[in-house]
Amino acid sequence: MQPFLDSLAYRVDTPDGSVVFTGDTQPCQSVIDLARDADMMLCMCWDDQEVMNQSGEAPGQCGTTGAAEMAQEAGVKKLVLVHMGPALSAQEPFYNANLAMQRIYQGDIVFSEELLKIDL
Repeated sequence: MQPFLDSLAYRVDTPDGSVVFTGDTQPCQSVIDLARDADMMLCMCWDDQEVMNQSGEAPGQCGTTGAAEMAQEAGVKKLVLVHMGPALSAQEPFYNANLAMQRIYQGDIVFSEELLKIDL
């Protein structure tokens, strides 16, 4: 049994802008390179990074500050967090995670929800 599967990421460039979709991945240079100067990056973000580091969930998955670091280094304009775990839905963890991300990432941060429409 393979404990971690390969993850894919895609970039779509259109006349209206560029969007990057990450799969389940930990922060990595290949995603940063793919997302370079993208208008939007939809990034898997399971939980608050500190919680993930303490619980041992960080390897193979991206957390809040990991997503922020990748987006900042890549120069992404808008970071959209997707595939979030239930812990980020509570008000205090959400607030703390958002503050931690804003210290790292200078662009717009969107915590996604079902059926949310987002403009480039």
